[in-house]
Amino acid sequence: MHKFKALIRKDLQISKKTLMIPIWITAGFYLLILLISAFAYFSGKLSMDLGNIQGSPPSETINYIVNMAIMGLPGLISLIFIIILTQGALNENIRNNSELFHRSQPVSIWYQSASRYIVGIAGNWLVLFAIAIFNFLLVAIILAIVDKFMFTTALAGMAQSIVSFMKTGLIIGSLTFFCSAVFKDKAFLQGLAIIVGVQFLFIILNALMQWHLPLPLSYLIKLINTATPSSISPEIFNENVSYYIMEIWKKILINWNTLLQVAVSGVLFVGATLIYKSREIK
Repeated sequence: MHKFKALIRKDLQISKKTLMIPIWITAGFYLLILLISAFAYFSGKLSMDLGNIQGSPPSETINYIVNMAIMGLPGLISLIFIIILTQGALNENIRNNSELFHRSQPVSIWYQSASRYIVGIAGNWLVLFAIAIFNFLLVAIILAIVDKFMFTTALAGMAQSIVSFMKTGLIIGSLTFFCSAVFKDKAFLQGLAIIVGVQFLFIILNALMQWHLPLPLSYLIKLINTATPSSISPEIFNENVSYYIMEIWKKILINWNTLLQVAVSGVLFVGATLIYKSREIK
């Protein structure tokens, strides 16, 4: 276990600069928003009183939607960097000409693979969570000034957005990690190209032969599919928000699809490690 912890620390150190990029991108985005807001304020075009807007939704709804939607950009950035880190996870040592050195160390291949898998996926989750905490505090201050801050509803919005992106990142990251064991360069793009190619081939065969071959891309999209900020129903403005929040939890977490996502991710990790273990060392 001490060896595994040492591997985690080593891989975190190697990936630290990449993991920090989403934070810098988010900080730059907020700086841009701050500059635009300052310009609008001093030009007299900025209105901060939501309570006077006729027909505006209730405070409970505003707290929920704002805290969910504000995680959209950080969540998307997190997915991108999960792909960046996992698509080279099992090839980095080859590019550095250090594969023979690392493979000859008295450390299990499974430990090495698990360390890179965890850093590539969970490392980005931690960064996303840190950004979410900052967002939550920032939104809380703004809402307390311009309208009304409601902790429970706001926390639910933030948590549901995070969980949605975490689940999506788990599937995409696991698939990309598997591709990194198969392909040595641009693993994600090559894997995606093969899936899309098989998709079109099966569509043609189904049309010509009247077969019913399963479409891999369709199954993948269905597996990834979760409730996200873009899937918010307009009915939230008419229903009890607390009831709506519970219904969203059922869609994104409390269902069989969640177990299937975890199981598929585990199979992809095991498959990637077995392929990596069987590679010829050069």
